[in-house]
Amino acid sequence: MRIPDWLADFDQPFAEAIARQITPSRERRVAAFDADGTLWYEDIGEAFARWLAAGGHLEGIADVPAFWEEYERRVDESRIDGYTWVIQVMAGLPEADVQLWCRQLAAAWSNYRPLMRALIAGLQSEGFETWIVSASNRWVVHAGAPHVGIPQDKVIGIQTQVVDGLLTTDPVLPRPCNQGKVDAIKAHIGVVPTFAFGDSMGDFEMLGYVEQALVVGRNDQPDNELIRQAGEKGWPVHRF
Repeated sequence: MRIPDWLADFDQPFAEAIARQITPSRERRVAAFDADGTLWYEDIGEAFARWLAAGGHLEGIADVPAFWEEYERRVDESRIDGYTWVIQVMAGLPEADVQLWCRQLAAAWSNYRPLMRALIAGLQSEGFETWIVSASNRWVVHAGAPHVGIPQDKVIGIQTQVVDGLLTTDPVLPRPCNQGKVDAIKAHIGVVPTFAFGDSMGDFEMLGYVEQALVVGRNDQPDNELIRQAGEKGWPVHRF
């Protein structure tokens, strides 16, 4: 099996799983990527929320540690509700301001993974559509997408309705987390992706839905639930 140059730096089982599937088999081929922990280190959505709170941009939130403790409590109870809540607290902010702040953060973000950008470019050269399907707020992921080579019109994230230019608390459905990622793929992409790439259990359902699941891990975090599930299901893993 020939491994393309853009896969040469990935672990062999991971690279081979991709190489086996890149031969055209149908007219429309898609690769779906989680964002935080997959395309870049750390969580850009959480970083943006912390920045908003620390800067006094969130009405009624002055105690940043208490705000973050509440967020983590909500995520522990329900991942999707916690991720939605941290966006709902942005209600009342002008969308234009949020977009500007997200562009600024994305430009300053130093955690993009060059190897994943090379992978995206390689898949695009083979004719794949590349999409981001993220549980972070869509505005910040939309701003980060060009830094990894993904078109901004192919970004799915959690967002709320905007009325008269202001963010509201009303979430746009489906919310892309867990099964919501599959629902969002069906709603916005409309085909079963050839590949999905993810790093956490929030990606589990999406990984199980596609033709070939691929898991991204970290060398300093050798064992988590998704890594264990990947071992059971035979999903290749590449660790950074």
